[in-house]
Formats: sequence, structure tokens, C-alpha cells
Amino acid sequence: MIPSLRNILLPTILVVAVLIPDVLSADVIRLRHSVRRSAADQPIRLGDIAILEGPQAEALSRTVIRPANARDATDLIRIRVAEVRESLHDAEVYWGTLDLEGGMTLVRPPAPSRRASGPESKVLPVAVVASAGLDMACADGAAEGVPFVAASDLLEAGGSVTRQIAKSMIAAWGPEAFDLQLAIDTTSAEAIIAGASAFSVELLGNPRGDRCNARITQQREDGRISRATLVRVDVRIVRQVPIASRDLRTGRKLSGSDFEMANCAVRPSEVVLDIVALEDRQLEGSLAAGAPMTAGLLKAEFVVERHGEVLILASGTGIRVEVPGVAMEKGRIGDTIECRLRTVGERDRNARFSAVVIGPGRVRLPDR
Repeated sequence: MIPSLRNILLPTILVVAVLIPDVLSADVIRLRHSVRRSAADQPIRLGDIAILEGPQAEALSRTVIRPANARDATDLIRIRVAEVRESLHDAEVYWGTLDLEGGMTLVRPPAPSRRASGPESKVLPVAVVASAGLDMACADGAAEGVPFVAASDLLEAGGSVTRQIAKSMIAAWGPEAFDLQLAIDTTSAEAIIAGASAFSVELLGNPRGDRCNARITQQREDGRISRATLVRVDVRIVRQVPIASRDLRTGRKLSGSDFEMANCAVRPSEVVLDIVALEDRQLEGSLAAGAPMTAGLLKAEFVVERHGEVLILASGTGIRVEVPGVAMEKGRIGDTIECRLRTVGERDRNARFSAVVIGPGRVRLPDR
């Protein structure tokens, strides 16, 4: 029996209800004093440099404050509150329920690459990485040069610490963990518990972000608790993304024939695009054949107008829903904007929710 339209839209409406911000209290964006970039080839977003308190503030986490620039790769970047306020003003945030605190954030360059050395140094074999069915050119390496491996494979191929980290990450990702890829320096991780009688693992930071840390606390044989040690965990998720079918130069006006869709391990923070979203867009930087196309490589231009009609996409396990909506603010690809359903009743007409712009007139409910 084919479900009615009402039954199909009900899950989306429920999600929308959960995402409505509380207008009775102000959310807070608090700039951090100092942060370190995880990768130099990614833009600096609000969530990278600020503590976000409240649903309205969290919805702005992916707002680009400073675009990616190769010249800034090794520089200490100073981002002042005026620059953040200007970026948020361009995103047309509603300041009536939003507070911005702090003066300046120092953004340090990524940590230098470190590789394990010595006769016992090792990384998981390439065969294990290939078992995920990915193109090796598509899975970029972590900062330490450790390959990305399917989280499920780490449960079997990793050591005691690595298995426990993978288990915790799988629990954090739920059903999506089937597509989860992790990069962990297994040699360093296992060395932490040498001589320990027991140990515990606790994830720090956002396990659904591009990177988090695992705090390893070991208990010595004499019963004393040793000082905790952090293990870096880089995260990728396998998704269907556009892959360049040929070398593309800066400034090229894109067409669907420039790309083909393929599975690729990408950063969870990346806005996943489809080929339709790339039509007539302009390329901001060059792109080699076989490389994945991400929102940060497109020239920044508004593709959704304020009060313009949009198609709202929501997807879950085995289901994809598309409903008409209205954008409450203009947005560029990758921006998070406020929207509402076009077909709601008068009583719910002011009910708003956050969605990510993925193309001209197209937005997607953020992953939860």
C-alpha cells in the first residue's frame, strides 16, 4: 500500500518542530582566545573559533568567517570580533535573540606532521583501507599521515585502545557508522597502555565533527591512576559526491559533464553537493581529475534569495523527503539559513528551522 502524502511529510514536520529556536532567551556566541586549525585547506568557520550556546548559535556553526587561502597555511591568523560580526551580518542573522562575546581569536596553523619511527613503527595495511571499496585518491590522509580505515575494520584489525575508540565512535554515529572512516595512529595509541593493568577511553569534542580526541586513562599495576593521554582521531564519512572527470581550471563555469557521482570519504563538515547544484557555478580554485567537489571550491555567490521559494530535502535511513518551503534569508552554497514550510497553516506560519544551502533554490535539513 502506498503511504499517503501526509504520512510521508509527517517525519519532516516533526523534525522541523524540534529545530524551532527558543525565542524567549538569547543564544550566545563566545569567541575563543586561541585555537589550532586541523587543516590548512579548509575555510575557518564560526564553529572552529567560538563556543556556541543555544540552537540558533549552533545553527550558525558552519558560517564561513575566513575563506581557505593557501597563503595562510603557516601564518598565525587574528580574527577580530568585528570580522565575525560582519560575516554574521552578511548572513542576515537575527540579533534580537543572539549575543556575540569576545574580542579576538588567534588561529594557529595546523600542527606539523608527525610519523611514528623505529623498528616497531607501523600503520594498518593498505589492503585494509581498500576493503572499504574506495578509490585511494579519494580518501585524503590525516595530518599525521595515517590512512583512513573503516571503523568496523578497526574493531578487528586494531589493538585494544584502537578497538575501544572505534567502538565509541560507532556508538556516537549510530546507523551512519557503516560509512564511517577513522584515522588513528595505532602504534602510539597502543604504546600508552604498555604495562597498565586496565584503561578507559573517553571521547572529547564532537565525535561527529572532522576531528576529535580520545582521552586514555590507564591504571597501573599498583592501582594508581596515571595521567590521562590524548589520542587524535580524524574522521571521514563515505558519501555520494561529485568527482571531477577532468582537470578543471580556476574560474571555469561548471556543467554536469565535468563531474560524475561516486562514493568518497569526505569531512563530515563538508556540504554534500549534487551535480544539479553545480550547473553554471564558477570554480574558485583549480580541481584535479578524480578529486571530490566541495562547497568551499565554488565562488561565493547567493543562490537563494530572501523570501524566495526553496525545495527542502530531508533524508534518513532508506527514505528521502522533498517538500516546498520559503527561505527567510538569502544564502550561498554551504550557508546555514532559516526557512519555513510553504504549506503550513496560519498558526504555524512563523515556525522556522535551519537548513543548509546545497544549490540554487535547494536546501537540506542538517544531519543530526
